[in-house]
Amino acid sequence: MRPPTESELPILEYLFAMAGLNQDPQDLRIEPMSDGKMGSLLFENLNGVDRRLGETAAECCFEDADGALVTVTLNLDQHGALFELDIWKVDFSKLQRWPLKNEIRTLPWKQS
Repeated sequence: MRPPTESELPILEYLFAMAGLNQDPQDLRIEPMSDGKMGSLLFENLNGVDRRLGETAAECCFEDADGALVTVTLNLDQHGALFELDIWKVDFSKLQRWPLKNEIRTLPWKQS
């Protein structure tokens, strides 16, 4: 487990604000997930209990350097604790770069 990198922080901060979480992402411990290098992250299990995917807390998207759409979902476990940051690049290719704060957008199909 490691702390988030400077390049990962903007998306974490954006999603935490969207979800109404009053937690500093810099205090987290995370680890990369096996997802074909698309960038998904698993949050440290602080409760020490078995956990599974619970609910979605927030979602957003950005365009990767190659122009491919990347969707990002902040998921909680079944107890409401941080579970994972699920990254899905629509063409399943490797994530080339994390977005800058001004490049993060609401999902087009979620806009009202």
